[in-house]
Amino acid sequence: MSLNLKYLIAARYVRSPKSHSVINIISAVSIVAMAVPVAAIILLLSIFNGLETMALENLKSVDSDLVVSPRAGTTFSVEALPRSLFEGAEGIARYSYTLEQSALAEMGERRTVVRVKGVDESYTSVVPLARNLILGDFTLSDEQGHRVVAAHGAMQDLGALRSTVVGENMRLYAINRARISTLVPVGGYTRRDMAVAGIYSIDEDNRSLLVTSLAAAQELFNYNGRASAVEIKADEGISVENLAQAVQQAVGEEFEVRTREERNSIYRLMALEKWGVFGIAVVVMIIASLSIVGTLVMVIIDKRHDVQTLRTMGARSDFVRGIFIAEGRVMALLSLALGLVLGAGLALGQQHFGFVGIDSTTLSVSVYPVEVHLTDVVLTVVAYVAVSLIVVNLTVRAVMRENI
Repeated sequence: MSLNLKYLIAARYVRSPKSHSVINIISAVSIVAMAVPVAAIILLLSIFNGLETMALENLKSVDSDLVVSPRAGTTFSVEALPRSLFEGAEGIARYSYTLEQSALAEMGERRTVVRVKGVDESYTSVVPLARNLILGDFTLSDEQGHRVVAAHGAMQDLGALRSTVVGENMRLYAINRARISTLVPVGGYTRRDMAVAGIYSIDEDNRSLLVTSLAAAQELFNYNGRASAVEIKADEGISVENLAQAVQQAVGEEFEVRTREERNSIYRLMALEKWGVFGIAVVVMIIASLSIVGTLVMVIIDKRHDVQTLRTMGARSDFVRGIFIAEGRVMALLSLALGLVLGAGLALGQQHFGFVGIDSTTLSVSVYPVEVHLTDVVLTVVAYVAVSLIVVNLTVRAVMRENI
């Protein structure tokens, strides 16, 4: 009963006019000031969630779920990892042997350094790179010979980013490791001409990647019967981390198995940035809570006569202190509700209706990506409640000890 009475009196103090109208204005401003950081945290965390999902979707177009590569050196004999290790293994949907090395590409009078990636016939079922084609098709070999599918960045560097380029020859040069000589370097390279089959558009990190058949890459780099990695696509619903552990046990310690997240530092950077922003926002929340401190001080001083009346009626100091603590909590609750409605409303509105667009030709989305996660909302509420409870309790106890 005592607790309910405290909150009833506190609620009346919050909504009733004060002896000085400026206190009412300051109280309203304090509630809004505490609500803004709550809304900002929810909105910022939702934006980071959207950016992380967008980055993941972009990487899925060029990166497989798992990659098995040698711990020492850059290539290995295909016989060292026979297909029997992966064929029909639990959790593995598809797999592909790949060979990736640097080379020099030439078209006309233009040259540029590229990464040539040879892949076998299963690659497109492991990595859906073909869905990023903007020109031509994903044909890596036919009766006329080997072909190459090039990233738009490489074609741009070669001055061949045009609609008529499909079918034109690209000349690739690579070091011939069987004949290389530091004394007589002439002839120490391999040259192959391949027709351009298509162009794909992908992120800047893969702007110079050329894809051809595994056989063509083995010939170009003089790596017959060798590969640089086995790329694996996991079954739907399978934990990629658990599958990585199982594959690691199967291939042995001479090989390293890494997930997409482990190969790309962007995930770790985005996570650090997200929680760094959250920490800064909490600091802003603490600073904003000082507005409630000032409001409570003025309200306590304004209600001195009421305090004396309550004490005359037999109210103890703990009861009176509890009233003002309850008032601070009611104000904090109003700020929290306002902040949640504002932040979640803006984030959900952007998520479903896309009010804010992105004017970019390099991204796969046209609106700013936002995703609201319940865990972020709960974490924001917990941080806010902790901050507000500490600030309110310390303020009321200090002010009443000094002034009443």
